[in-house]
Amino acid sequence: MLTILDPLWVLIALTIFCIGIRRRYRLWMLGQRDDKVRGIGQRCADFIIYAIGHRRIVRELYPGLMHVFIFCACAIPLIIILAVQFQFSTPVLFGNLFSLFLDAVGCLGLLGIGLAAYRRYVQKPDRLSDSRAEDAVALIWVCLIIILGFCVEGLRLNITGEPGVWAPAGYAFSWLFSFAPAHSQISLHKLLWRTHLFVVLGLIACIPYTKFLHIITSAINVFLRTYGPPGVLRKIDDFETAETFGAARLEDFTRLQLFHLDACTRCGRCQDSCPAHLTDKPLSPKKLIQDLKAHMEEKLKPPAADNEQAEKLMIGDVIQHDTVWSCTMCLNCHFQCPVFITTVDKTIEMRRDLVLMESNFPVEVQAVFKNMENNSNPWGIGRHMRGEWAKELGVPTMAEAGEVEILLYAGCAGAFDDRYKKVSTAVVKILQQAGVNFGILGTEEGCCGDSARRIGNEYVYDALVQHNISVFQQYGVKKILTICPHCHNALKNEYPQYGISLEVVHHSEFLCDLLRQGRISLNGSAPPMTVCYHDSCFLGRYNDIYQQPRTLLKAISGVSLVEMNKNLDRSFCCGAGGGRMWMEEHLGRRINEARVEQALEKQPDAIATACPYCLTMFEDGLKTKNVFDAVKVFDIAEYIANALHK
Repeated sequence: MLTILDPLWVLIALTIFCIGIRRRYRLWMLGQRDDKVRGIGQRCADFIIYAIGHRRIVRELYPGLMHVFIFCACAIPLIIILAVQFQFSTPVLFGNLFSLFLDAVGCLGLLGIGLAAYRRYVQKPDRLSDSRAEDAVALIWVCLIIILGFCVEGLRLNITGEPGVWAPAGYAFSWLFSFAPAHSQISLHKLLWRTHLFVVLGLIACIPYTKFLHIITSAINVFLRTYGPPGVLRKIDDFETAETFGAARLEDFTRLQLFHLDACTRCGRCQDSCPAHLTDKPLSPKKLIQDLKAHMEEKLKPPAADNEQAEKLMIGDVIQHDTVWSCTMCLNCHFQCPVFITTVDKTIEMRRDLVLMESNFPVEVQAVFKNMENNSNPWGIGRHMRGEWAKELGVPTMAEAGEVEILLYAGCAGAFDDRYKKVSTAVVKILQQAGVNFGILGTEEGCCGDSARRIGNEYVYDALVQHNISVFQQYGVKKILTICPHCHNALKNEYPQYGISLEVVHHSEFLCDLLRQGRISLNGSAPPMTVCYHDSCFLGRYNDIYQQPRTLLKAISGVSLVEMNKNLDRSFCCGAGGGRMWMEEHLGRRINEARVEQALEKQPDAIATACPYCLTMFEDGLKTKNVFDAVKVFDIAEYIANALHK
């Protein structure tokens, strides 16, 4: 069926394809260099699991199966076409079964296209509200390829007189042409075969210029994804010599970050999980990525003449300031994205530019920065007061204790916030009853710097880290117990960027270990109560601590644990992450109130948290809802301390 010119058509299609890929490659190379890719074996395994196996995609059944059907209908025939270029023979039965399999794959492809069309144009979910003409063209294009394939198969069955038992779909299509004379069917078979060839070649040629590009970029992005603890921010190493900080232009992002813009499939799962978007803030992770992509594609246009409008500012024109500051950095976008894209890394680079280069940030943050610099806490309370919370508890400082089993790092909230000092006290009482040899730093303890870093002030963060590390090294600290997940994440996952190795455990982990080891026992006489547990973003998604808090609560007799609909790695942020704890919430609905409403749906007697920010946001939300007296919120340490066997 091939003609002498067909290799030329294939070459032309591949040439157009390569030109398009080269254009995209030039855009990606505008960015800064990334670290070298390591761990090829693990990357190949993940490529098979996530890119080919669709593990994350099928977490949502409807769109997941829809995509699997379309993917298989495109990928499997392509593999077969490549395979049959080599000479080999197969048993007749195998060939018949394979024909039946291909028909089933094609039918599933049509089903997938139908499901996609129904979802996009009938159901119209909010996350697909930005439908474009190319979305319809893509569905029609793939549908045409499959239907033409079935038409060619049906004509072949008519011409050869073969039974249709092993090609039922082709047999069904053969009825469309049964009225035509034999010679007409032969001519039509040749015409449709060649039409099918050119439609396929056209699709290949157009991949880099259409949404089909994600077939390549999304899969490669899975291979190139960042390993290690999620959400760790890039360290600025050259404060003394760097002329710019953060990202004011596309060229300030890394090449992989620019590649993310082309890897996005616009599925909108990030948007469906974004607390800022769901509370009417001017942030949609999907839109942020797409706006940056559109800005990147403007680089393909010829340079503007002198009298034409100047290039848009990335921050201010392309991405609004309120968009940059609306992010809570809960990392839900990253965890729900099928191909591991996140907006957090791009948001933090834009914040760094605004803070370090422009001094342009929410006015209320000015005092927070000053307080951190002068007193190493966001409230500006004298640092000489940092150890006062433990004065009556008989807790030795590291200077007094010498060697200890573990350092208790109270953090700013645990040391200064009146409400959370009760949690610190509860942790101390549990440790003392368990016979744990521990100490605190007292006035020598400093702020971990998490809020400063996530607001974008890497300079203040760096100074806070340097101080803490020097104190840790002075006392030979190796193991640290944290009460705040933000402190936990900073000390465990981000301080190693400074060359220090620490074993860091959150109090939920440590208390769970004490319970398992029998070092603490719980009283079985507690009154029955229904408790709803809230997963902190920095405890759950950032550090994979989900079960330990639940294990502790379940161990308390009388406690009936209920789960919110959005829980575990789909948990809804309290609204305080990403430095939002220290900013006013002027736009949309309050995130903490939305989360409180989700908890109240379960009609709990009390709510449990394991984070000072979450506890504060829940208490504020309960007060706003006028149910603070009816539903209380406690840290898990308070539950355990109250349930200790006296």
